Formats: sequence, C-alpha cells, structure tokens
Amino acid sequence: MSSEIEVVEEVQSRDEQSLASGGGDAVPDESLRNDVYTAASYGDLEKLKRLVEEEGCPVTEPDGLGYYALQWAALNNWTAVAQYIIEVL
Repeated sequence: MSSEIEVVEEVQSRDEQSLASGGGDAVPDESLRNDVYTAASYGDLEKLKRLVEEEGCPVTEPDGLGYYALQWAALNNWTAVAQYIIEVL
C-alpha cells in the first residue's frame, strides 16, 4: 500500500477573488442577473413575473446550456416558480 499525498491547489471562487482584490461589491454580470433562467433557478418569482409579463421574455427557449427555465425551477425545487411557468406556457 502506497502512502502518497497528492497536493491540490485551492481554487478561489469569483466572489472570493473579488473580495481579495478589494472589490467588496461582487456584482455579477448584468446579463446573468436579469434572465428567466437565473430567476427560475433562484426561485425569484417576482423577477420572473416582471421579465415575462413586462419585458416579454420567453420561457419557451433554452439557455446556452440547453436547459429551460422550467427545468431550472424543478431542479432547484421551486414549485411556485415551476407552477407559474407552466401556467404561462
């Protein structure tokens, strides 16, 4: 039996890198914060309703990874968000 120890580099997340570099307000890219996929993924029903009803964003198109807003809501167990998406389809 071998007793080797593997050394693995720690990788900082973007938020940690931002804090380390002095950028305390880690603000994600605007396009990442204001889409139906992110709203569905994080269970932000109010933002999702605004995007769909006021801005006309579709929930019937997949994101860059091929997933739909309904899939993101279901994956993260946001039943109210999933129900809303089903109702607007």
